[in-house]
Amino acid sequence: MKSVGDWLQPYATGIDPRRGDTPHPLISTAYFAHTAWLTAQMAQVLGYHEDYNYYIKLFKGASSAFENEFFDANGKLTTEKETQTGYLLALEFNLLSKNIQLKAINNLKILISEADNHLRTGFLGTPLLAPVLVDTGNTDLMYTLLLKETYPSWLFSINQGATTMWERWNSYSHEKGFESESMNSFNHYAYGAVGQFLYERIAGIYPLKPGYKKIKIAPAFGGELKWAKGELESPYGSISSEWKITGSQIQLQVVIPPNTRADIIIPATEESEVRVNGQEIIKSQDIIIKSKSNNGLVLEAPAGKYKFAVINGT
Repeated sequence: MKSVGDWLQPYATGIDPRRGDTPHPLISTAYFAHTAWLTAQMAQVLGYHEDYNYYIKLFKGASSAFENEFFDANGKLTTEKETQTGYLLALEFNLLSKNIQLKAINNLKILISEADNHLRTGFLGTPLLAPVLVDTGNTDLMYTLLLKETYPSWLFSINQGATTMWERWNSYSHEKGFESESMNSFNHYAYGAVGQFLYERIAGIYPLKPGYKKIKIAPAFGGELKWAKGELESPYGSISSEWKITGSQIQLQVVIPPNTRADIIIPATEESEVRVNGQEIIKSQDIIIKSKSNNGLVLEAPAGKYKFAVINGT
């Protein structure tokens, strides 16, 4: 199976290190299974029930074969070289049984730690870092990766003067100048996939319905970041989210545009911990408390401007 693989993985070895160390059969099998899953979801939406059943069965069979071929009972990759991308594909595409999945997450964290908390991912693995780490409860680790300033990292490029997204993490450096490779673009989107994390996870602006008719505001608090602000122009108007952590208090300011509604996730376990526009949340006539759990309160709010304060927030 010949492909470009996990293109431009840092520190890759092999005959053509540009293609990364993640085996191409692993990549191909992962995408085959994921494509079957996506096709099943489309068939379900369209009401093609027989097709849905067929492709779900195909996905489950491919997932099982993937796990048996590439992972051992300890959730560890059995490939010649263990790679972050190998784990990320398995976890993001939900290709592992629950028991193996939990062990694989731990093995991924170990691999990242061995790289001094740096990424070792190319074009395929990099877009998966943020969703996998945040969704598995490792938001702090994602922030550590995001804020690294040494090679390879986003801030390394910025510190070398980058104002665009480069094809390589080190397309240029103050120390060495321009890289000698002929393939050295300074306008290349691939690593810019982290932008989705900036809007959807840091600012926390996420569409629940097409066109942002229904919105989710759920910032991923964590790491060393204590302040963030994001704004997005939707068909209904501007959506904005701004938060700040001061001591034990979290402040979140939100703008929801006309003719939309939003689910706002607040990191508090009790209503008494939350104020909105200066008053207790339970006294608000506009906001509905939909649910609460250890992960926080889920509030539903109509269009408007809101300023939340969480005392003793987590």
